[in-house]
Amino acid sequence: MKQQTKAYLCLLLGVFCIAWSAIFVKMAHAPALTSGFYRYFFCFIGLVPIWLYKGVKVPSNKTLAWIALGGLLFVLDMSFWNLSIVRTSAGVSTLLANNASVFVGLGALFFFKQTLSRRYWIGLAVSMLGVFIVAGKDLLQNQSVGVGHLMAITAAVFYAGYMLVTQKVRGTIDTVNFMAWSLIPCLVLSWSICKVQGLELIEFDTQTWWAFVGMGIICHLLGWLSINYALGHIPASVVSPTLLLQPVLTAFISFVLLNETLRAEQIAGGFIVMMGIYLVNKRS
Repeated sequence: MKQQTKAYLCLLLGVFCIAWSAIFVKMAHAPALTSGFYRYFFCFIGLVPIWLYKGVKVPSNKTLAWIALGGLLFVLDMSFWNLSIVRTSAGVSTLLANNASVFVGLGALFFFKQTLSRRYWIGLAVSMLGVFIVAGKDLLQNQSVGVGHLMAITAAVFYAGYMLVTQKVRGTIDTVNFMAWSLIPCLVLSWSICKVQGLELIEFDTQTWWAFVGMGIICHLLGWLSINYALGHIPASVVSPTLLLQPVLTAFISFVLLNETLRAEQIAGGFIVMMGIYLVNKRS
């Protein structure tokens, strides 16, 4: 199998796995920020055997600094997003958080001098049109959840920063070592936030603990391991719009498991999102 093909397959697997993120947060009877901590915790537990098998490699100080910055951005992304999920529907929150593609494109253009094709911008515009069709009605009519929507958009900014930092360092470190080292600052930062906030960390029911495990193993370990591998072979400006599939999948899963209904315009918007993704990834 060609490396490029393998990278795209890993990207699709990763998108499917992270599509469950909002579902598990909804299922957990725990503070949103606590869910974030256990996402990193169980992911790290699952990753350690793989890390030891692949071989622990200590990156340079410069690379470690970039990884620490990426960890900070990811914690901020997950914190704002988890807080948003408990205030809005899983589908809408996920859609708004995936506005990161706009910021990734601009960041890649201005900071990394990466050339973005005309087809990319057309595909991105089509994708974003689909996002607004899906979320627009809720944004206009449900003013009480406005804070949640704002949190999701703020998460998108930090999400984009994480994607760009990942692209910056992935050429100097393998996927497993990158994941392991980046989880360490995530664990420290998220635990510190929970302690400062005085949030519960122990007393939870069985469903909540299984939700924590799902976040860590399925969404973060398998999901982000696959996506981080893809980022090592595919530009972030292509990966990010492809991740717009995540809210579409989340919306369908939440419909089945959480009884969050899909309106006609949300279904239509989902198809428009996928059309935009096709345009972004289509070769000339």
